[in-house]
Amino acid sequence: MAARAMAIGILLTALASAAVAEEWTRARIDRLPDSAFAVVEIAPGGRKVRHLPHHDETGAVDAAHLRAARARLPQVKWLDPASEAIARRHLDEHAREPRVRARDLPC
Repeated sequence: MAARAMAIGILLTALASAAVAEEWTRARIDRLPDSAFAVVEIAPGGRKVRHLPHHDETGAVDAAHLRAARARLPQVKWLDPASEAIARRHLDEHAREPRVRARDLPC
């Protein structure tokens, strides 16, 4: 029951984030540097697979996109299962930063 409540909370957070966050177009996301993503994996053949953008072009953390990235963690199809823990740790570190929390990020 607790897991279901947690899943509902994550879904509601994601929906709220989408409503508040400025929509980032595919073109804008494609222009972001690799450092804007929680994890960058390399697929067989050398193609980059970038997951969970949450920094803008200046390198600043975007609080709404950080919330959305944290909510989407369970939905990502990882090439390497260990990448999920790396992404979670990275996103959680940002969530604990005072300057990000000040921008209405629930922790």
